[in-house]
Amino acid sequence: MSVEQEVVRALIDAGTGSLIALLMLVGLYRMARDLGEKFIDVQHRQAEALGAQARSVAGLTGSVRDFVRTDSTEHREMLVLLKFIAQRQRSFDEVRSEHIKRKKQTHPHCTLGTPEH
Repeated sequence: MSVEQEVVRALIDAGTGSLIALLMLVGLYRMARDLGEKFIDVQHRQAEALGAQARSVAGLTGSVRDFVRTDSTEHREMLVLLKFIAQRQRSFDEVRSEHIKRKKQTHPHCTLGTPEH
């Protein structure tokens, strides 16, 4: 007699209640196995998504760092340029002021080029 036949005979000898209990256990096992596989698959996909998100955040961090570094460099360049322009303007104002002063000394009756005009 084969193993399967022995199992069937043992179940018949044990009664129909045992057979029903065995069928319920087999059904529960299959449900648990299917749900477990689905659960593990979902967990695996979630882990992959979290990994992709971590890589994206790392890339974003690098981009922000580069932007801030570039922005700071450009800001410093603009400040240097503004200081240079302000220095040139002061020099121009000094030369203009000196020119007006000398003009007033040499031509007191001429009002062209004075700050009032």
